[in-house]
Amino acid sequence: MPLMMKRAGFPAGGWRAAAAWLAVAGVLAAAALILWQELRPPARLAPAPQRAVAVRAERLPGDGAVLGPFRLAGALALYSDDAGFGGLSGLAALPDGRLLAASDAGQWLRLRPVVAAGRLRSVAGAEMGAIAAPAGDKTDLDSEAIAFTPDGRTLVSFEQRHRILAFAGIGPPQRPAGALYRTLALDWPPNGGGETLAVLPDGAWLWLSEAARAGGDARRALLIEAGGRTRQISVPGLAGFSPTDAAVLPDGRLLLLHRLFNGVSNEAAITLVDLAPVRAGGDAARARLLARWGPDRPWPVDNMEGLALASEAGKPVLYLVSDDNFSGLQRTLLLRLEIIAPLD
Repeated sequence: MPLMMKRAGFPAGGWRAAAAWLAVAGVLAAAALILWQELRPPARLAPAPQRAVAVRAERLPGDGAVLGPFRLAGALALYSDDAGFGGLSGLAALPDGRLLAASDAGQWLRLRPVVAAGRLRSVAGAEMGAIAAPAGDKTDLDSEAIAFTPDGRTLVSFEQRHRILAFAGIGPPQRPAGALYRTLALDWPPNGGGETLAVLPDGAWLWLSEAARAGGDARRALLIEAGGRTRQISVPGLAGFSPTDAAVLPDGRLLLLHRLFNGVSNEAAITLVDLAPVRAGGDAARARLLARWGPDRPWPVDNMEGLALASEAGKPVLYLVSDDNFSGLQRTLLLRLEIIAPLD
């Protein structure tokens, strides 16, 4: 081979250099594809009735690994042949122990986590259906967050056309019960709008933009009081990360999920957000980092976008879900975290 390369005028070391460049080009091409899938408008699926869905669960390593005040208590990669499965962006815990997720394509997914010996082992009873949202085109369907109100409504946040739709009852089946638009959200980026929606213990709503900046790494958010009064506040962010979902603690503080996902880097983090300064009349919340992980840590990671706080056997647990962007290059992950230390 060296003799043939020399005769062709191609130095032997050139093959190694060419192979290295091809490898880099392949990585960049895959990164560009993943990033395009993340930023493209949501997929539009044909309206589908409520239906049972077969979901396969693959157990992932990392059980028992501790980061900050959290311990991983099971991690799954979920797969389904249903065309609507995937793109999960928002997550909430139902009162009966099931989880409810919303997808980028205007679908909902409801399933029951199967926990044995304190570890997430599988899922059961998966169902899917279309969110009952008026849709002129696919930009109407990009649901990103889901939350429940004390008076028994389900709220779903949409980006592209930024709005919150309300439905009567907790979870599907759904009966529309109003919509909320705010002029303060009109200039949020189309693909960086209300990624996070949280209902606080007193009934106020926190609607947080993924990409609208409030200075530095902080993000703009709207605090919508129970009576409808709305004001703009800022919530601290993390450099390079975007906020994607929140879980409300009983004392009104938030656990805020962040992701760094750009086709090359892939990390996730959880911060503790204190809204006390805002509720006292200020315009900026406080936050501190609780956990951060990526491929070099024992917890699985993908494009983490959904976070829910559940109660199991009287103890709080967290569930996290990832958005695979309907891409074969990514996975739908479901993680279960135990809170093993005070969040002080």
